[in-house]
Amino acid sequence: MIDFLIPGLCLLACLASLVLLRRRGAKPFDYGLQLAIWLSAWMLWQPPAIIPAERNISIDSKALASSHPINLNGVENISLNGEPLGRDKLRDLAPVRLELSNIQESDSSWEFDWQRRITLGDSLKLKVHNNQPLTENRQISLLNPYGHIEDSLELKVGEAIQAQLTATPKLAGPQLYRVRTESETGEIHTDPLPILVREPLQPKLLLWLARPSFETAALSRWLRQSGVAAQVMTQLAPEISRKETLNGLPLTESADLLTKESPFDLVILDSSLWPQLSSQQKHQLSELATTKSLLWLVSGDSSEEFLQYAAAQSMPLQKGEDTRLHSGFGYQKAANTEIPPLRNSGFIAVQPSSSDFLLDNEETPLFWGRSTQTQHLGFILFSDSHRWLTSGFATEFASLWKSIIDYQLKHLGSQPPVTLSNKLPRTQERTTLCSPLFSNQRPILLSSQENSLPISGVAVSSNSQGQCYSFWPQGSGWHQLKTDMDGEPVLNFYIFAKQDWPKWQRSLNAREARQMAAARLGPVDNRHSGKMPIERQWPALILLLLVCTSWWRERRILNRPLS
Repeated sequence: MIDFLIPGLCLLACLASLVLLRRRGAKPFDYGLQLAIWLSAWMLWQPPAIIPAERNISIDSKALASSHPINLNGVENISLNGEPLGRDKLRDLAPVRLELSNIQESDSSWEFDWQRRITLGDSLKLKVHNNQPLTENRQISLLNPYGHIEDSLELKVGEAIQAQLTATPKLAGPQLYRVRTESETGEIHTDPLPILVREPLQPKLLLWLARPSFETAALSRWLRQSGVAAQVMTQLAPEISRKETLNGLPLTESADLLTKESPFDLVILDSSLWPQLSSQQKHQLSELATTKSLLWLVSGDSSEEFLQYAAAQSMPLQKGEDTRLHSGFGYQKAANTEIPPLRNSGFIAVQPSSSDFLLDNEETPLFWGRSTQTQHLGFILFSDSHRWLTSGFATEFASLWKSIIDYQLKHLGSQPPVTLSNKLPRTQERTTLCSPLFSNQRPILLSSQENSLPISGVAVSSNSQGQCYSFWPQGSGWHQLKTDMDGEPVLNFYIFAKQDWPKWQRSLNAREARQMAAARLGPVDNRHSGKMPIERQWPALILLLLVCTSWWRERRILNRPLS
């Protein structure tokens, strides 16, 4: 709007001046003077591009990173001076070649790496790397959120550093550790080290059996000894069942066992139970595997209706000709030659997907599992694993069942990944986040600071990580990414201040600047590009001279004696 308002005001003012001059009977020179005055006023707002642009220019990196626009019309090559710039600053430039001959890269090889998210009880590991010899002795200390030293490291002059500092967080939630670097001259610098500590997952399991057996009794015993919160139901008759809870889990009534609201993360069912299930329960099972994990103990006498159910879930089972024996599974075939064999239940997997998990071999697998974003379903196709417990192979028994249950529960605590564009997101710089979650929902960024307003992202082109949005956070600290204001955060991450990790920032910027310089081949032909606009002081000087000339002529007219 203002692009049309300023020229319009200049034009109206010029017309008004010409009308007044006509009433006073001014000379042609005065008309030309007024036209030149208002033309200069317009040029002060919009300097004309009349200066030929330079082909090769040298720019300081601070000037290039400032908010003042730089006209690069006609420029074919830029030579950068000063400290290196990050990828985003260089990516936003016009298509020109970059030379980094004058970039300062001294003492810019520091690298740091740590886990951004860990589980409570795991160790935080900070890796420090510098392939250039140190010029002075340094001490690096890892401080916990209370300011106490958890670990420290002495770095000697002349050494190339590749070391590690460790700590064990005591609380869950966002934790802000710090890294203190102290030189022998007494210079101290402290940088933030944010991590998100998650509570350890405690999945709940339901084991619903059609009849008691040695196999299921061994599985129940192992669940109890493993500390898994579980509920075991054994159907003794159509209307009679035995219920038992393990490791402090409250008892859940039968009516709520197969609904999406049930407390169980993994439901293990006996295929022989299928004829005893009601039509409502069978319908619930078809939807249960989309939100929870469902595991079937497939017996050799499974009904035809159960096989039709498996085929409807896109995991068809076919009756085999014989029940082959398997001597262990995986590495245990060679390591434990005396382990009792497992007996296949007589079914084979029909056309498993390449992403499915098959235990043992594809022809007669012991277990067929599928865990995707829309389905978590598995079939146990073996028996006689209880013989491993009675034969002294309790470790192998636990490894077998743990590998199956871990696979079926691998989706717990996971979420569609959100990728950040840089390792060190900083204030007032572009931070791009990509995720499949953003395909249908616009993400919102919230700061942990009080009275902070939500930040809406700007959509950019999608890539292999999903739809991408760019943000420009204004403050440092913890931030939450949500898909709606009332929803749960899909990502917690930290925004660093400008002064954080200065040596690491120079190292990252130097690497990204070299990448951008190698990727930028410049324009195909930029010889006849536009010209540079003149600087504003020249239109201002011309306007001042013209106004003074107009004032001088008016003074002469006023002082002219009346005839």
